[in-house]
Amino acid sequence: MPGHVPVLKEEAIRWLVTDPEGVYVDVTLGLGGHSKELVAALGGGGRVIALDCDPAAVERASANPPAPPPRFTPVRGRFSDLDTRLDQIGITEVDGILADLGLSSDQLDDPARGLSFATEGPLDMRLDPSRPMSADALIRSVDDRALERILGTYGELPRARTAVRAIRRAERAVQPLTTGALRDALAPIYPGPQRPRRLAQAFQALRVAVNHEMEELEALLETAARRTRTNGRLCVIAYHSLEDRIVKNALRPPRPLDVWEEPAETPWNPLTRKPIRPSDEEVAANPRAASARLRVAERKENHR
Repeated sequence: MPGHVPVLKEEAIRWLVTDPEGVYVDVTLGLGGHSKELVAALGGGGRVIALDCDPAAVERASANPPAPPPRFTPVRGRFSDLDTRLDQIGITEVDGILADLGLSSDQLDDPARGLSFATEGPLDMRLDPSRPMSADALIRSVDDRALERILGTYGELPRARTAVRAIRRAERAVQPLTTGALRDALAPIYPGPQRPRRLAQAFQALRVAVNHEMEELEALLETAARRTRTNGRLCVIAYHSLEDRIVKNALRPPRPLDVWEEPAETPWNPLTRKPIRPSDEEVAANPRAASARLRVAERKENHR
C-alpha cells in the first residue's frame, strides 16, 4: 500500500538471518514489508511463516504472496496462537522470529478502526475483529478506577483522573462513542503543543487494553524462548517504553538487588547492548519510525 514504509527493515533482516536456508517467522505480517524483505534474503530452501491477527493482512498476502508455498506461508493468529499455528504446519523449531510491534499504515489511517484521533470514526480499536469488546464497550464496562489505571499505565497519560471524568461526560452525551467525541472530550485538558502527544497517549492506552497487547507480547516472548533453535535470533521492534521494557527484561533480566545473589537465568544472549534506532534519514522519510527501538538476542545453547 502506498505510504507504508517498513521500519528498520534492513537492520532487522540483517540481524535476524543466520541461515539463508532456515525457517523464520514474521509474527507481524501487516502490509508485508518485512516479510517480503525476509523472503528476498533467503535461499531457495528458506521458509517464511507470516502471522497476523488481522484477517485483512492474511487475505492480502495470500492473494499476492512474495513467494510461492512452502517458501511463504501466511497464517492468521495472535501472538498467543503461535505455538498452535506452528504445530499445525508441522514446524518444531525456527531459526528466527521477527516482531514489529507498531501499527501498519492502513490500520492507523482507516477511520473504521478508530485508532487515530485525526480521523472521525467509531471508537473500535480492535486489531483482531474477532475480539469481543471494542474500545467504546471497554470504557462502558469498567469503573473509573480501572479506566484511570488503563490511561495511566498503558498510555503514561498525566492527569488521568481528570481525563476519566471528561470521558464519562462524553460517554453520557454520545452513544456509541466516536474518535471525535473522545478527542473533543480530552482536548481541553491538554492545551497547546502538548495536545497531540497527550491524545496519542490516551488512544494508545485504550488500544493496548482492547487488544491485550502486553499479555500477547508476554505470550510471544515465552513461545519464542521455546521455539527458537540454539543460536537462532529474536528481533523485536518496539515503539513505546512499556513494551520495550517488557522485551528488555525478557532478553536481559534486571540484576539482583543483593550482590551475593546469582543473576536470573535467561534463555537469551542479548546482541544489542542498546536498542538500534532509525537513522535521521529514515525518520525524515518516515516520521512514524521516530520512536522505534530494535532489540536483538540469540538463543542460548541447551537452555529449555
